[in-house]
Amino acid sequence: MPIGKFARLDSGETGGATATDLVRRTAYNEEQLPLAFEADADVDLAAWVREHREELRADLYRHGALLFRSPTKPDFDAVVEAFSGQLVDYAGGAAIRSRVGKTTYTASEYPEDLDIRQHSEFCYSHDWPMLLFFQCDIEPKDRGQTPLTDNRALMRAIPEDIRRQFAERELLYVRGYGYNRTWQRSYETDSREEVEELCRAEGRTVEWIGDDQLRTSERRPAIARHPVTGDEVWFNYAHGFHISRMDSGIRDALSTAPDDTDEQLWPNNVFWGDGSDIDADVITVVNDIVEEHTVQFDWREGDILIVDNMLAAHGRRPFSGPRRILLKIAESYLSTIRGAQA
Repeated sequence: MPIGKFARLDSGETGGATATDLVRRTAYNEEQLPLAFEADADVDLAAWVREHREELRADLYRHGALLFRSPTKPDFDAVVEAFSGQLVDYAGGAAIRSRVGKTTYTASEYPEDLDIRQHSEFCYSHDWPMLLFFQCDIEPKDRGQTPLTDNRALMRAIPEDIRRQFAERELLYVRGYGYNRTWQRSYETDSREEVEELCRAEGRTVEWIGDDQLRTSERRPAIARHPVTGDEVWFNYAHGFHISRMDSGIRDALSTAPDDTDEQLWPNNVFWGDGSDIDADVITVVNDIVEEHTVQFDWREGDILIVDNMLAAHGRRPFSGPRRILLKIAESYLSTIRGAQA
């Protein structure tokens, strides 16, 4: 199969562009997030990605996310392998998702009527994936977008006094397991010892409450520097973890539960690094700015989205009806740092 041609996503015309003479343009927003490519029917997308990997890497670092659209559904595994291949697993993650293959997961299975706020995967951990690969397996008919936010733009937009507080005070993430995701499912093991070993390796404090309830805490910076581009990025989930941002339905369900569920085991919360409370008004300011800088596109079946996890945050809009987005994660931050230092 020939590598084929790519077209302007907004015109539908190839203009004679071949695989070595690309024509590319986003059709969605001035921010060019994501930078989008549309393929002819005869494209071998994996082969094209492999041939142009270095150029595509540069595009990813410039824009934060790339979208590939084709008339036929591309081979997800092959495209991911062509671009990276250095896959990692999701053990210890906060999202509700299922493993559907050795290295493939569903996107979040959080209730479909709820928004998932913009976030970077594992920003609450000492290590995180640098790359996220999504494929639209079943196209949503009503909303269900995966919106994107430029984390570099957030650094410029958030007021200096708030930015300074986050930089100097850092954050303490607290997670309770049980309401929406058990520790067994989060860490993919039934062994307390394995959980404790993994948490120790990641600098995460473990506290067992009652017979079999887990609570973890972890202090992390709120701002990070991208190991390749050198850019400072807004890299935290304070506006999503903070108790003031908990969905009211979930809060009401927990507050009125028959066993009076201990707040220690509520799904998430975040504090300043020393454990003191973050004012809800600060969280509101941050959340509003995040939303102002968020853009989105409508999924089509077969779409593949590559996101630099540090340069761009992602979320999920509510939806109704069938929707299935697949996820692979790759290239850990610490491995990238070691590679850069070698």
